[in-house]
Amino acid sequence: MPEKEPVYRRLNCLQEVKNNQALYYLQSKNPYEIKKIAWITSGAPVEFLYAMDILPLYPEQYGAIAGAAKDSTRLCQVAEKHGFSADLCAYARTSFGSIFSTLPPTPLHEIDGTGGLAKPDFLVAGNNICGTVLKWYQELSRIFNVPLFLFDTPPLNSDEIPSHYLEYIMVQLDEYMKFIENQVNKKFDEEKLTEVMQNSKRGIELWSEILVQGKKKPSPLNCADRFLLMAPIVSQRGTFEIIALYENALEEIKDRINQNLGAITVEERYRLLFDNIPIWFNLYDFFNTLAEKGVVFPVDTYTHAWSMEFQETGELLKDVAIMYSNIYLNKTLQHKIDLISSLAKDYSCDGILYHSMRSCKRYSLGQPVTKREVTELTGIPGTLIEGDMCDARSFSEEQAMTRIEALLEIISK
Repeated sequence: MPEKEPVYRRLNCLQEVKNNQALYYLQSKNPYEIKKIAWITSGAPVEFLYAMDILPLYPEQYGAIAGAAKDSTRLCQVAEKHGFSADLCAYARTSFGSIFSTLPPTPLHEIDGTGGLAKPDFLVAGNNICGTVLKWYQELSRIFNVPLFLFDTPPLNSDEIPSHYLEYIMVQLDEYMKFIENQVNKKFDEEKLTEVMQNSKRGIELWSEILVQGKKKPSPLNCADRFLLMAPIVSQRGTFEIIALYENALEEIKDRINQNLGAITVEERYRLLFDNIPIWFNLYDFFNTLAEKGVVFPVDTYTHAWSMEFQETGELLKDVAIMYSNIYLNKTLQHKIDLISSLAKDYSCDGILYHSMRSCKRYSLGQPVTKREVTELTGIPGTLIEGDMCDARSFSEEQAMTRIEALLEIISK
């Protein structure tokens, strides 16, 4: 029986992204590479590392890669055999499972097909996206016997950032710079840091412009496209590479718009907003199945979280403090409700799909309330599916599709 043709249009630039990421990880394992390596969380100020010629690696991103390779469930099980709870974040379990699979001696002797991440020289954890990272990175520090810097950004209870809050963050950024200097035994070059932050600003601007193209009808981008395109903005903010990468991607996307080509090859019947981290192990299968029904996702909250704003007040540390405090998950439930309502209307969405994950409590917290409040504010219906970004044991595709089909029926009435 011939293989069914996918109904999504793959972007050519995705191959460029894949090549970029392959080179990015390859350099970390180059025996002739003399750069220091830091493991860092996705919400921490990575630009400071690039300014000091340090290579950052992301256990969270590794979890997504292992998920897409359908290997994360196995790695989660390895971590659980070593005493880590099944209720722990699947990114963390994938990370620990990879470590125990690749670092001898281990009583299990599993072989990690992706080889795991290169060993870190030090660690940087920021809690603006997650509270789990604090204990996760403390355990990594113990396992590898390397120093750890904790970047603390208390949750904001309003859209206004108090002056004492900014002062607290700026003091930490100053300490962060000193910590990095001690790791590499050299002083910060302020001009280099300013240049890297300007690269970061330009990369974020391009990323934001790519996302906004989803407002077009038909949408030139579907969820899976954005989830794969986002890899560089997470791991390479501040580099020249992502500027060229996203300029090329934007050109291809605008060319699609000029030709009136949508992200899917069938008629666009339903426009849905996707909330939360994707189901990496079922990424294209999930969105392709829905695309066959004419469902497209022109917008999602996850990739919009990287549309950070770098203000230029004339005081660099203050600008960075504002940027990394205003992270989506570091703000109130009301902010989430307002943002989803705004995105759903701006992108002409007919419905909203909330992905509730046992792994990411911080992202999933309050989704039933959010669903109710957003529908009351906008009149846009939503449904909630249960799953996980990496652990396939927590996801039932049949149950999810049943709920989504019920949502589509509501929209069709």
